[in-house]
Amino acid sequence: MATILLIEDIDDNATLVKKAVEAKGIDFLWASTGTEGMKIALETIPDLILLDLGLPDIDGQTLSAWIREEKTLWKIPVIVMTAWPENTAKQTVEAYQLDGYISKPFNLKDFWDTVGEFIKA
Repeated sequence: MATILLIEDIDDNATLVKKAVEAKGIDFLWASTGTEGMKIALETIPDLILLDLGLPDIDGQTLSAWIREEKTLWKIPVIVMTAWPENTAKQTVEAYQLDGYISKPFNLKDFWDTVGEFIKA
């Protein structure tokens, strides 16, 4: 079974993603800070990481760079989930060699179109 790790500081957003993911039978992990997210990622090696850029302790760009530098995590797809403007999100994805982005608030079709490229649900 696939596992998705969401690194997101807003409880309501995490609840929505959890419901969507678990409805498809995918394991869901959640971290509300970048530090906790990195710890969980290293302990579990998820199949996909969904990453908010505006975290309370570490910005998402820095965290994504750490993920890409970590040999046990560098092949894991990382998708940015952000309310930032689309052009900023796209620039971040390109600059940090990430795998895509989902705009917030998200709709389920767009969510699964993007996530489905990496996780078969």
